[in-house]
Amino acid sequence: MTFRADHFALVVLVSLALCGCSAAAVPGATPALAGGMIELAVSETCVEGSDPQCTAVGSDFVLVPPAFEQAGVEDAVVNESPQHNAVDVTLTSEGAAVLSNLTDEAAQAGGESRLLLKIGDEIRAAVEVIEPLNGDQVTIALSPEEDPQEVVDLLRGI
Repeated sequence: MTFRADHFALVVLVSLALCGCSAAAVPGATPALAGGMIELAVSETCVEGSDPQCTAVGSDFVLVPPAFEQAGVEDAVVNESPQHNAVDVTLTSEGAAVLSNLTDEAAQAGGESRLLLKIGDEIRAAVEVIEPLNGDQVTIALSPEEDPQEVVDLLRGI
């Protein structure tokens, strides 16, 4: 499993707050393939070097949990906004339920808790959750160096 500490800019906290909003369809965009997924888990922050499972994710250090829950992806497209580098994701109804349950758990656990977002073999973000999220739309903001099409391909399982 590979971890990318330089992807702190996966600013999912702000983006996840938008999950109740619809993602705009991008003209000419190719529909996503069925069967994609994001893996989610709730974890705790840790101090660097305090545990073999303590790893850097963005600007946080978190304990890598033994398992992640799969949230099915119905659609994923590159967000064409000139202001930011992002991917718009529509979760399946089951995936939306996983997101809702885990954000509820993370919000109740408090400030040292993080929602981990794993795409492919990499934990891409560790997000502090203030309140539970409902809905099936998520925008994942990426760092300027990240290729949004690569993330869409990972989400689609290509």
